[in-house]
Amino acid sequence: MRKYKKIMLIWTFYKSFIIPSMAITICCIDLIWEANFRIIGILFWFKIATLGLIFCFVNSYKSKQYYYYQNLGISKVMLWVTTLVFDVFVFILLVILAYKFK
Repeated sequence: MRKYKKIMLIWTFYKSFIIPSMAITICCIDLIWEANFRIIGILFWFKIATLGLIFCFVNSYKSKQYYYYQNLGISKVMLWVTTLVFDVFVFILLVILAYKFK
């Protein structure tokens, strides 16, 4: 499978929960900014916990969608690992940018 097609399929999967994930990220960045980076550890673990809740929600309510991705050659593990790593990467990148601009 071509890499572009695989990336677009993973992006399609990620779009199903990008709004709550980015809303939590933006709220965490705002709290980190207001608290002068003293609560960064707590909010990092809060972000990880909310990703766990999103994982449970998507697994329970959208479990039939996995067949679509499996038929196209992308496993459930690959979907989750790439999207969660990307989401944590965006969170860390935004924390670094907030620190640079503070």
